[in-house]
Order: sequence, then structure tokens, then C-alpha cells
Amino acid sequence: MTLRPISLEVPFGSSRISSPINRIPDPEDVPLPWPVPDLEQFLSGGWSMDRLVIDHARTTIGRLRGKAIFRPSGPDLLYEEAGTLILGGHRGQARQTYRYDFSEGEGRALVRFGDGRPFHHLDLSTGQDRPRHACPPDLYEGIFLALGPCAWRTEWKVAGPRKDYGLVTTYTRQAAQSV
Repeated sequence: MTLRPISLEVPFGSSRISSPINRIPDPEDVPLPWPVPDLEQFLSGGWSMDRLVIDHARTTIGRLRGKAIFRPSGPDLLYEEAGTLILGGHRGQARQTYRYDFSEGEGRALVRFGDGRPFHHLDLSTGQDRPRHACPPDLYEGIFLALGPCAWRTEWKVAGPRKDYGLVTTYTRQAAQSV
């Protein structure tokens, strides 16, 4: 499967940015989900990461490129990402950590923030999932899509009185020697 680059539409005179998160895609542009029976095995290892950041409040588009790795940590997988973020006039390093808890079975994970607080559940047994996370008064709505054994994509729409942004991230598996 060939991954198509993400394109944005910015209508002339618009104060808001239209993105893949809030538009209806052409059916031919929508990849079919790839079922994942063992989520822990699928995620394990190193991934190249390319994230589009759409800040609706500031009408700014940015990009984060880097690497992510899922490595065993006790009974969980520890997710660590690091890369270079360019957003508006900012250019710098960005890092994030999550824990994937598989105590509910190999096909499902409870994703936790680095400090252990619950974030969302994830089940890609059908190849896709739509997690939600309330961070009152804001709401995170996600779409996770497995594209095949070596690629997956996430989209997050974050909206509320404090936050108004979207994230579209494509992950591509790295060769074993480059992890």
C-alpha cells in the first residue's frame, strides 16, 4: 500500500483551516483497515513518525517528524516518541511517553499517560478504533487505523473552550537494525 501525502485546504479569506480531521474524504482516498489480532505484537518495535499539527485557534500548521518505539516495560509496552517540531516560529525537540497496558488481553490495551493516569482504550482487532478522552472542559476524539503490518495512522481532534487543534500521525515500521 502506498501512503499518500496529507494535503490541507486553506480557503481564501478563511479564518479556519480545513483539514483531514474535519472534512469528508473521497472514498478512494480512504484506506481499508487491516485487522490486528495481537495488538502488542503489532506495535512492538521502532516506527518512523510524521505528524501534522493543525492549530485551529491560531490558524497555524506545523509538523513533527521523528521516531517512536514500543519496548517492553514489565507487563506493559512503553511508548516513547521524540522528534523535531516546527510550529509557527517555534522549532525544537518534542517528546512524549505513554504506557500500553495489555491486562485485558492481547487484542486490547489501556493507554496510560506517562504518569499512569488512564488516557483511552485501544482495540485494533477490526483494524480501526475511535477512542475518546474527556479532559474537561475539552474533548479528545481519535481515529486509529491499521494500514498493514508496517503502517498505521492516528487522527486526533481536540476541541473545547481551552483547546482547538488536530493531529494526524502516520507511523511506518523501521527496519530492525535502525531501531
